[in-house]
Amino acid sequence: MLKGPKWWQQWRNTNQDSAWQTRQLAIAAVVWVLLTAIFSVTLLGQRIDVSVGDYAPRSVVAPYGVVDWGATQKARQIAAASIPEVYTSNTKILAVQKHILVRQFALLEALAEDPGAPLSLREAAVEKAIPVNLPSAVWGEVLGLSPTTLSQLQQDATLTLASVMGPGNGVRDNSVGVGEAKGFVAQLVAQEEPNPGLRLFLTDFTQNLVVPNTFPNRAATLARRQAAMNRVPEVKILKGEQVLQAGQVVTATDVNVLKELGLLNQGFNPGPIIGAALFSAVMVSLIGAYFWLLRRSQAENVSVALITGVILVASVIAADAMSGLGVLNYLVVPTAAIMVSALVDTGIGVVVTGILSLAIATLIGADLNVALVSFFGGIAGVFGVSRLSQRYDIVRAGLMVGVVNVVALLGLDVMQGAGLLQQPVWIQLVWALLDGLLAAVFSMGLIPVIEGPFGIITAVKLIELANPNQPLLHRLLVEAPGTYNHSIMVGNLAEAGTEAVGGNSLLARVGAYYHDIGKSKRPYFFVDNQFGAENPHDKLAPSLSSLIISSHVRDGIELAREHRVPEAVVNFIREHHGTTLIYYFYRKALDADTGEGVTEADFRYDGPRPQSKETAIVMLADASEATTRTLKTPTPQAIEQVVRKIIKDRLTDGQLDESNLTLKELDIIAKTFTRVLTGFFHQRIEYPEKVLKEMERSQGRGNMGGKSSRSIRRVGGNGTPGGPNNAS
Repeated sequence: MLKGPKWWQQWRNTNQDSAWQTRQLAIAAVVWVLLTAIFSVTLLGQRIDVSVGDYAPRSVVAPYGVVDWGATQKARQIAAASIPEVYTSNTKILAVQKHILVRQFALLEALAEDPGAPLSLREAAVEKAIPVNLPSAVWGEVLGLSPTTLSQLQQDATLTLASVMGPGNGVRDNSVGVGEAKGFVAQLVAQEEPNPGLRLFLTDFTQNLVVPNTFPNRAATLARRQAAMNRVPEVKILKGEQVLQAGQVVTATDVNVLKELGLLNQGFNPGPIIGAALFSAVMVSLIGAYFWLLRRSQAENVSVALITGVILVASVIAADAMSGLGVLNYLVVPTAAIMVSALVDTGIGVVVTGILSLAIATLIGADLNVALVSFFGGIAGVFGVSRLSQRYDIVRAGLMVGVVNVVALLGLDVMQGAGLLQQPVWIQLVWALLDGLLAAVFSMGLIPVIEGPFGIITAVKLIELANPNQPLLHRLLVEAPGTYNHSIMVGNLAEAGTEAVGGNSLLARVGAYYHDIGKSKRPYFFVDNQFGAENPHDKLAPSLSSLIISSHVRDGIELAREHRVPEAVVNFIREHHGTTLIYYFYRKALDADTGEGVTEADFRYDGPRPQSKETAIVMLADASEATTRTLKTPTPQAIEQVVRKIIKDRLTDGQLDESNLTLKELDIIAKTFTRVLTGFFHQRIEYPEKVLKEMERSQGRGNMGGKSSRSIRRVGGNGTPGGPNNAS
């Protein structure tokens, strides 16, 4: 018999786990599809269908900065072409030519010193040995020179040849280089030799020895040209720069620029869609990993997933719609950060801030400044609402965002060398401050709109619900004042106990205010509103009395929903009694039983048992406060005994099994309740009768400070009983 229920419970829990995981995966998939669609539509919508020679149908500006590789390559080619070819000289060639020069002059000297041979024979010999085309008269003049003159001519030829082919000059290995070298020879000889015949000989002789000795160095030339190309900066197309004007004729350069920007429609290209899908998958996966690994309890909450997804998608849409308004670049991320932090959790606020900063910067053009400033501003917004307790805190958070925006943007401007005295810079800084304040304004307006439909309750909403002028609380005060006072005291008690164990103390206090709201429907059926009047339960059957008592839970749920009280507060109404036994009427039914039998289940509340620490603490606070009121002598020891007995009874009855409260926390709660309740029900000073009479006489003589003796408690007197309803 036991295996069946255990198996069933395990199977049901498994199905429930699978159900919430399936729901969360479905939400994540929808968010991923929407983000992919937004990015894809934005990227594809920026494309233009043109070709060379067409008229541009519309103006196109660069959505982000890129390098114009076509213009950059052209500029680098021009720089490389401006570098002349590098030549390397071969010094051995000049030495060889000098050796030839010496040998030829030695021949000339030998022929000039042989006068016995006919001149014609000597001229023929020299013309054959030295391939220089000179008139016979010039050769005859040379052969008739003295050895000293010939030596001088040899020296002049050697110097000229060295000047032309030596270091610093050289003869390049091409027709132009050889021609320039021979012309240089003619200039040098003309400067040194006045004799026309000898000048002609020396010129032709030396020119005949000029040969190329400087050759192209391909490696050095390529290195120099590459260095020149490297010195040419990249030609950049800046974000917002117009690359195409409506009506202009499209050139090949324009087409190349559009290709580099990814703005040219080249038919179906799945690249942007695939990229958008991958990028969106990373965004959704990181948020899902945060919930799964660090906030598992929130991961099971469908409302949390929906709110996070809605804010994420709406933020991307808003950023895309406002992409043309550069002054609002720093508005979207802080707004989303404040809203997510206030509605869900500050941790997810930080995660969403980081993801949105990069996503929006990519969407509007990969602007690093926008990403950085948005991230810093978003983090400031998260910090600003980390202790949200009133609407002014959101305004303060917006101011923090604005200040951080300005400082971060100013720092980036200084690092990037922007002119701080320029008007556009200051206009941008002013708008960065205003964006922070606008983020607060939008957050304050949107948070109430979102928290209602999704059942999320913020600290600000809780504070509003705690206002005594709220319709339900005001009705409870007027129609069931005893219950109202009881609820206020339970609220204080629950707040202290919840804060002691690290729970949501504000939620516990507000939940306690509303937990007995159903008693306002039939107030006089509850002892705390009877004030000594006749008890109607004395005339009713125990089963009917039990039904009336338990109905205040259902009545409270109905009233709360009629007045649109958030579900988080309704849980306190539903769970504050759990499935506990209405013991008084159960015992009364047992005593009156005539043999028909009494079913215990008929005298239990419908439940469910408390599902959270906060509702469980309100259950314990409710019972502790009500029971402590019945103590005739509420000493600290008696109060602690009552509190610990109530906790033990609820624990034994299984009422706390689903609340996640530990035994250590229950001990802390018991101590906290004892301390607070001791303050509520402190003992008054008991004055002896003689002292009271003396005080009355003193009052008559004007020594009581104008206080009435009625305010003085009499020991055992009948005039002002010291019951719990009058405890001070």
